[in-house]
Amino acid sequence: MIDLAIDTPRATVEPAFIDIGTTVRGGTNATGMRIDRPGGHYRAAVTISLGKGPQRAALVTDLIRGKQEGLRMAYPLQGVDQSGSGSPAMDGADQAGRVVNLRNLTVGYVVGKGFWLSIVDADGQHYLHNVYVGGTVGSDGKVTVTLAEHLRVPFPDGAAVHLDEPMIEGSVEGNEQSWRLSRADRIDGISFTIEEAA
Repeated sequence: MIDLAIDTPRATVEPAFIDIGTTVRGGTNATGMRIDRPGGHYRAAVTISLGKGPQRAALVTDLIRGKQEGLRMAYPLQGVDQSGSGSPAMDGADQAGRVVNLRNLTVGYVVGKGFWLSIVDADGQHYLHNVYVGGTVGSDGKVTVTLAEHLRVPFPDGAAVHLDEPMIEGSVEGNEQSWRLSRADRIDGISFTIEEAA
């Protein structure tokens, strides 16, 4: 897995939720019944503008390797400050559904609706999630939150949770990577899409 090595790039990100559920309708197109399935995940289309310097060369190299090995990058928080969470971890093994119990957070820290977090499985893979119902951390350092989507895997007790800097991790889509060079010795822009693998 390649960690994208870029410092504060000028970037635009177009995130998308990939819904695995469906709505089943009768033969007369009557009222449908929602079938909600675990497995919903995220995809992000990223465009980065870089000028001269070693930063652009490092990005190209990371994308070439990331295409082959997978890519991990910080998920953009759209100006929301989620810092100061402490050292969040899953509080209990094999949690399922949308309700998640967390521990080891900073007392009084507020997990707000719309916050992003990533949970790390036993193999070190990050799974990105969005908070639907947040909460304030109690004096025991614990909080229970409800996610917008289902958990996808049963995480072990104590699995690391990233709130300060959640990560999106997955495969780089498409059969080729390309970038445009200009005569001014600069890369005008690099675009790629990363989609969670699970």
